[in-house]
Amino acid sequence: MTEPNAILEQALAQLSERLACMDHPRAAEVDHLLTLLRQSPALALRQLDSNAWWAGAGSLAAETMADNPGLPESEWALEVRAFRTLLIEIGEALQAKGAANPGIGSWLLAFNNWNASEV
Repeated sequence: MTEPNAILEQALAQLSERLACMDHPRAAEVDHLLTLLRQSPALALRQLDSNAWWAGAGSLAAETMADNPGLPESEWALEVRAFRTLLIEIGEALQAKGAANPGIGSWLLAFNNWNASEV
């Protein structure tokens, strides 16, 4: 079984790359958290477990419901599912590390259901 920090590192690297390709304003934040995870894992985990990632309309999780920025619809659907899949990996790794944010479980349930339904 892969260690949660290794899963987080891989998922954050992929998420940072995807967000950067879309010129998403939070790409730099994700890249910073990837660096922080390598330097100060406990601090990075606290930030990943925060409301900025998992609670409410301004959270990164909520960004998966953003409007299509102009991509062909099929391409946008694939991007959104990939984004959700990475957040599922991050959320599950955080839960394995004892994350306490109550929003994580709700988002994981929604993301898994939406991806399974190809929504």
